[in-house]
Amino acid sequence: MKKITYYPKLLISAVMVLLVVSCSDFINVQPAGQVDEEEQFSSIRGFRNTMYGAYGSMATSDLYGGNLGFGFVDQLGQMFGYDNSSETSYFVGQYDYMRSDVRSIVDAIWTKQYQAIAYVNNIIYHTENAKFEHAELPLMRGECYGLRAFMHFDLVRLFAEDYGQSNEATRGIPYSTTFDLNNKQLLTLHKTYEAILSDLDKAEELLKNDNVVNVETTATSDYLKGRAVFFNKYAVAATKARVYYSMGDEANAAKYAKQVIDATNNFSLKKYSSLSDVKRFPAAGELIFGLYNNTLSSTISTLFLSQTARGTFTEGRRDLENLYETSAFSATSTDLRYTAYYRQNTTSDGLKSYSFVRFLESDAQVSSNPLQGLTLIRLPEMYYILSECTYDSDKTEAVRLLNEVRKSRGLEDVDSAKVATREAFNKEMLRERMREMPGEGQTFYALKHYNKPFTDFRGITTRQPSNSIFVLPWPDTEKEFGGQ
Repeated sequence: MKKITYYPKLLISAVMVLLVVSCSDFINVQPAGQVDEEEQFSSIRGFRNTMYGAYGSMATSDLYGGNLGFGFVDQLGQMFGYDNSSETSYFVGQYDYMRSDVRSIVDAIWTKQYQAIAYVNNIIYHTENAKFEHAELPLMRGECYGLRAFMHFDLVRLFAEDYGQSNEATRGIPYSTTFDLNNKQLLTLHKTYEAILSDLDKAEELLKNDNVVNVETTATSDYLKGRAVFFNKYAVAATKARVYYSMGDEANAAKYAKQVIDATNNFSLKKYSSLSDVKRFPAAGELIFGLYNNTLSSTISTLFLSQTARGTFTEGRRDLENLYETSAFSATSTDLRYTAYYRQNTTSDGLKSYSFVRFLESDAQVSSNPLQGLTLIRLPEMYYILSECTYDSDKTEAVRLLNEVRKSRGLEDVDSAKVATREAFNKEMLRERMREMPGEGQTFYALKHYNKPFTDFRGITTRQPSNSIFVLPWPDTEKEFGGQ
């Protein structure tokens, strides 16, 4: 009988806290961590556990619980850096992909992402061939088609050229549609995007009635509750907005971003006296899709809070005062994100540094563990996409949309000079993404999309856009996946 391997520790760490009643009930596996596949998929409970496992695999440190969030990819985006050549992070910020310790991170992203994709492919197969009927099975299949698209999209954004710089012959990535990890078809970049959109179309149809998105804050075994941590209907729409935006298809990008924004029964921007309710998971009212992971506090503390002197820890950008325009703060216009996300330090050498405190404010919070998960897609991004895709046809509306986010962060309307031309507007939108999204792994993709020179986190080196920066090298083992 065919065996399928699952990972109890991974499942526990990523989803146990809020999704299950007890460990024994949640993970009923053989001692070796293997379950007969036929047995695993013989009940709806088994399907649920495999879904929790798939989401759990995404939430690990190699993927969205680290490298694809606040770690590696945000270092590539120059949101954070470690100014010390004894640390691997230093060379990440230098885009030294051929260095062995950096290369191992790159290889792990590729390998683990395709493994996670393989898990959802297996679930797709079994939902299509289940020996029983259940209302949750089409829902799960829709989630898995969406997840497959979502994960391939991040791979193509990392390991292929930007769509806007491509042609019909540009190399894409292997697209995985089966459980095994071998001999995947290598697609062109354009065909890769077609495959992503095809999967999202399937997800959209299967999840069309998945209308309520919220986060459960108490333990429940009800798979139909707490849909913000599952790839729900609006996560599909938001991902479509991202994909079409990356392709330069402004009409469709705007269509799907607006679809999310208009779902006011689920999502809304709110003006707070502080951002405590929205700055981290579950980001009340703004979370479109996220993942449970309650094991990150110690990692965050070590990474961002252990030291304050330059060259001793992973620090935030040194130009944050300029980025957030602190000199323009007033009684009626203060960017709440500046102090909600960062703490300014002045050390014995008299040099400023910035500690990233968005997810955890102090080492003391590790024991109370306020960080329960990860935000992968949030509402402000949809406003940015819709604003940018509206600018050429309706500049007034585009600026209004940008100002809606600004108001929710304590700011007055943007200076008209900063949005007077398309070039100026795009520059401001990049800065706005950098202000809003540190720790979420999105800035690198923005730098790649805009394809303009940018400065490193130290404000010392100006980088010219190039594929040597924006296209990560494939692992030497890529033949296993791409059939090359």
